[in-house]
This record gives sequence, structure tokens and C-alpha cells, in this order.
Amino acid sequence: MKKIARAVLVTLGSLVLLLAVIGVLQRPHTTLPPGVAGSHVEVEGLALRYVQQGSGPDVLLLHGSPGSVEDWEPVLPRLARHFRVTAYDRIGHGYSDGVDLPHTPSENARITLALMRALGLRDVIAVGHSYGGATVLRLATGHPPELKGVVTVGARAYPPAVIEPLYRVVALPVVGTGVATFLSPFIGQKRISAGIRDSFGPNAGAIPPGFIEARVHLWTMPTIVATLSRERTMLDEDLAVAVPLYPSIKVPVRVICGVEDARNYQDAQRLARELPTARLVSLPQTGHYVQFVHPEAVVAAVEEVAGLR
Repeated sequence: MKKIARAVLVTLGSLVLLLAVIGVLQRPHTTLPPGVAGSHVEVEGLALRYVQQGSGPDVLLLHGSPGSVEDWEPVLPRLARHFRVTAYDRIGHGYSDGVDLPHTPSENARITLALMRALGLRDVIAVGHSYGGATVLRLATGHPPELKGVVTVGARAYPPAVIEPLYRVVALPVVGTGVATFLSPFIGQKRISAGIRDSFGPNAGAIPPGFIEARVHLWTMPTIVATLSRERTMLDEDLAVAVPLYPSIKVPVRVICGVEDARNYQDAQRLARELPTARLVSLPQTGHYVQFVHPEAVVAAVEEVAGLR
């Protein structure tokens, strides 16, 4: 019996060691493939991918979890008619560095502010989708002088979040990335496809051609799976710190959310009640990916905060 137990322990130890080695070897893919827009800026030693279009007042776009610059494709050119628009891949996502940093809205907000300063952005209207919405709210609670206003789109702003057990495993340091390396080829495509269709909800017919395939390719990268898992497991604790600070936000806030984006719509209604500077924009028969279904609503909110309406 002791020999069996010892053999099991040795096998488990060897497996953990193997996963750890694989995890250490996985690094973010920061090299942009041919045809992929953008360039990199160095922020605190990290290579962060960004895209910039247009001229005028500054607008900064932050994607969700997971996500990338491409999540703003319907909105970016529309905004670029009147603004200098910058979108970037948040730490550990897309083609950006930062997988080893703490993956919280607070840390994302800190890096976002550093990026704003590195790019010389001023009087910024920060627009955040989903997890990016939590990030721009956290940015606003710090009252940086560079920030002019905030627009949240389907933002997760309050705990609690539902955390799948698998996320807790993949969120483990080093070993989790090894687990992600093994699991992604087997379950990644199915989970991502189902998750995207669920997020679009009643607007599933508006999913652009190639949308799912492009995201399967990017989101199954082991470091991105690990980043996503760490964001999910660290979210509640960070939001609990942020929530009491929301009423202190001084800049204008526009809270956009689809009514069919049920959990996030509850957060949107609460934000509109609790933030003195907030106004709710409710979109009936709309799910989570508002920017692909009603890009004009996002543009209108930005123009309103900028004083163009």
C-alpha cells in the first residue's frame, strides 16, 4: 500500500513539475502577424500593442476579458472622424506583455494611466467594455488630471462574480499556464464559440464573419487563457475595494448596457443610481457586445461627454 501511495505521489509530483516547466516556457506572443494593425509602446518595461487613428480630443478604448483592439473595430473609425482614438491590448491580452502582473482592475488602471502618459494623451475620455469598464471606473476613482470622462459598455462593476473551478486551476502561478497549454486545444474552440454566441444573445445574427475564428486563434494562447483565469479569480476582491470609491468620481460617466445583458445590466442600473455624475443608456433587445450592434450609441455617449452634443 505504501509503495502504491509513493508511486502516486511521485507521478503527481512529476506531472506538476512537467506542467510548471511548460508554464515557464510559455511567453506572450507580442510579434504582430502580417496584416494585424498596430505597433508597440514600452510602458514600465512592457511592450503594449496599440492602434491610433484620427486627430482631435483624446479617446482611449479598453477591451474586455478576454479581448483585444479588434473588439473596437465598428467604433474606432467612427470616433476617428472627430477624435484622436487610441485602443490598446490590456496587459496579458492580445499582443501585449504583462502576463506576470497582478490581473486586477486596479493594476490595469495603473498601467492604463502609465500608457496615457507615455503616449501623451490629455483630457482623455476612457471607454471600457466589460472588464475594461471596471478598469476605467477604477481609473476614475484615482482622479488623474489626464481624465476628462468615462463611458462604460456592459461593465462588470460589482461583486460577486461566478468563478468556475477550472479558472482557479488555470490561475495558479506557472502550473496554471501549463494546464492551459494542455487543455486549450481540446476545449478552447467549443467554449469560446459558445461564450461569444451567448454574449451576443439576441444579436447572434450580428456576429461578423470570421469573428469567432479570429478570437479562437488568439484566445486559446496559453498565456491569454492564464490571464483570463487570473482576472476572473482576482476580480471580486478588487471590486470590493473599488465600490465604496465610485461615488467620489467627479468626471462625467455614461453607463451603456444592453437590457438582455442581464447580470451586467443590474450593475449598470446600480452605477447610475450611485454615481452622481452618471447617466444610464439602456439598449433594449441587446446583449453584451453593444459596440457591434449599436456602435452609434457608443459614439453618441463619447460625443456627449466631450461636449459635442
